[in-house]
Amino acid sequence: MLRPQDKRTGFKQGNNLGKLPKNEGVKKTFTFVSGKKVNATRIVVAVSELKSKTAIHKLNPRRQESLTLDSVRDILISIEQEGVHTEGVATKNEQGVYELLDSSRRRYSCLHAQKELPLWVIEENIDDADLIAFIQTTQSVKRLSYRELGADYKALMKESGFTKIDELAEYLSLGRETCRKRYVAASIDQALISVFPDCEGIPNGYYAKLAKIEKQLSKEKTSVTKFCSSLTLNDDEDALSVEYKQKAILNLMETKLKKPTDKVTWHTTTLADFDDKNTYAKIVKSSDNRGLKIELSRLPSELYDDITKYVSDKVNARSIGN
Repeated sequence: MLRPQDKRTGFKQGNNLGKLPKNEGVKKTFTFVSGKKVNATRIVVAVSELKSKTAIHKLNPRRQESLTLDSVRDILISIEQEGVHTEGVATKNEQGVYELLDSSRRRYSCLHAQKELPLWVIEENIDDADLIAFIQTTQSVKRLSYRELGADYKALMKESGFTKIDELAEYLSLGRETCRKRYVAASIDQALISVFPDCEGIPNGYYAKLAKIEKQLSKEKTSVTKFCSSLTLNDDEDALSVEYKQKAILNLMETKLKKPTDKVTWHTTTLADFDDKNTYAKIVKSSDNRGLKIELSRLPSELYDDITKYVSDKVNARSIGN
């Protein structure tokens, strides 16, 4: 079964009401992609009941552990000042808990701002396919990150017996490169992600760089957790915008892992002196000991043959020995 972030389909809803903070009991009709029409009832969950009466629906792909004040900064001030104007949509489980298909960021903001949360509660059982189609339409305010989109790709590959990204991409009806980028993003160590403010809101272009950083840390046998704990912005940077801090942290990571590179120089040593200035034998060696040149001029050709054979024998013998 396709997930909310992979299903490409549409959804229509009618009776769009405006600001109705206390209009509980109002009805609304939802028409799902299958054509099924259901009624929903408007309720308002008091802030004192938000934690006990609401939960996140299993099909909602938003990564809840990554929600922070930084990640809801685009809606938090408005909710603090005016409350929630746009209702969320939920189903109701057997325990009487409202399971949110969307609006998890609004719920998080309400818990912080101590505001109530209005919801449309669907009154009938809806197929997962219809719920998935609906959830897909709710990601326009803050789109899911590559990491959230690819969160269960690894498990999906294992369950389906796939061994190649191409197989997964075809199964999800995605381009191979899009699928690969999401898979890579979801595979990055959480510690490298969590160090960023609004960690699920970092630019998608960061993931390839973070994957490279993680690979280098592994190669150097450096603990990711220890590396992340060494990342500290100065006071001036810490006071700037979330976007700036995200960029500053990535730059700091790359700078810490950058190896100092000394400029390579070449040193010439004369092997013999000759009366004729155009006759010479010398070697030129690099300062990093990785390069050696032999320069000969106007010497007997048989000597060249001897030197070539000697060097060839030495190099081949070492190659065989390794």
